[in-house]
Amino acid sequence: MHHSFDMKKQLLIAFLATQILQADELSTALKNSSIFGYAKAMYVADDRKPPKLDQNTPGFGGKIGVETGSFFGVKTKAAWYMTTDFGMRDKNPKKVDAYMFDLDKTPYSIIGEANIAYSKAKTTFTFGRQEIDTPIISTYDYRIIPNLFEAYTLTNNDVDDTTITLSYVTRMSGLDGLVTFSKFRSMSQQTYTSLMPSSDNKSIDTNNDPIDISKLVGDNGVYMAGVVYEKNQKIQLYNYYCPDVLNTFYTDATYRQNINANLRLTLEAQFYSVKDVGRFGDFLKTMGLNGSYELYGTKGSLTDKTLGVSASLAYNKFTGNDKTVTAFGNWGGYPEFVAMPYMFAQDNKASAIAGSQMGKVALTLDSTPLGIKNQTLTIGYSMFDLDKTVLDNSNIVMLNFLYKNKITKSASARLLYEMRNSKNYRYDNDTLSVSLRYDF
Repeated sequence: MHHSFDMKKQLLIAFLATQILQADELSTALKNSSIFGYAKAMYVADDRKPPKLDQNTPGFGGKIGVETGSFFGVKTKAAWYMTTDFGMRDKNPKKVDAYMFDLDKTPYSIIGEANIAYSKAKTTFTFGRQEIDTPIISTYDYRIIPNLFEAYTLTNNDVDDTTITLSYVTRMSGLDGLVTFSKFRSMSQQTYTSLMPSSDNKSIDTNNDPIDISKLVGDNGVYMAGVVYEKNQKIQLYNYYCPDVLNTFYTDATYRQNINANLRLTLEAQFYSVKDVGRFGDFLKTMGLNGSYELYGTKGSLTDKTLGVSASLAYNKFTGNDKTVTAFGNWGGYPEFVAMPYMFAQDNKASAIAGSQMGKVALTLDSTPLGIKNQTLTIGYSMFDLDKTVLDNSNIVMLNFLYKNKITKSASARLLYEMRNSKNYRYDNDTLSVSLRYDF
């Protein structure tokens, strides 16, 4: 009887100790919670050729979030994103920037992050709404509210200098979505292709909107797998599979070499392949089309630390033909070395970028050697040679100036001015984008 009482006493003590330990861990997790976010003000002006109207758009917003400390390896995070125009938006939607606000060009807010992450050793599993940064699926901070994703993501760093990522991405919101920016919709529904089918789905009508693929295949997610190795050199490989829609394989490699104490050479190469699969591929075949193409790219950079000067030369080429439907940047990723403007499918063609070639030469000036820290100016000159059988008489030449200023540890400013020249009025315009951001 006495032993039985001792056993119960020991179990009670053990139970109370466990509860005290858990309470202490919870208290520590709450004490280690942090508030994070940013505030951002932007102004975008677009001087466009008639019949298109000029756009002048101010925008304000940012995000505020909270993240708990670790509770037995578990952390939770939530963040609210918002945009506003403070009543300064033009009443004519055609005079408002297409990406500052929602798809209908009105401000919105959204709970963009809401996730639970469990970490053990060098492995982390995160599920819920989250930011993702990979070559094809990317958060891509372009305006105020970026692309955001609902996903189940596993990352592992057991191998030195190597990150392995496995993820099932179910839904996305943001400026690269097809049907909405302000709501989370399935990855198949948000897939942004160049295809604009006629009402009978037997031909192309560029007066219509790009096709909502989920109406053909249902609401599907994307299976993503990637491995990144980076020490002095870097190589990464990713595969993205959206059932019955597309399969995309991406890889790039970076070679860095110090020529001497001041000069550094960087050589880069990239490749990706997009293939239509399943029911979407079958649908394209009925129209005599395909959704399969590749991109090739090379880039070389030379940096002189003493002078604070870096020069680069880049080249990209898309394959495909006048029957190829493209999905350029459809889930927020724009990994190309030469950044291409948005191209409109027109003249009853399937795409505007298939078969195109792009080249860019750029010069970056760093103010550090002058005793002024954290300021850079990049001057770039780009040429876009479009396939005449895909889109004739529309080649583009672009001159751009990008100024960045890291004002303080938290505050930064950015100014981008682009001058585009083309015989096609859609691509003959000047744009100015100015932003001021404060991170906390």
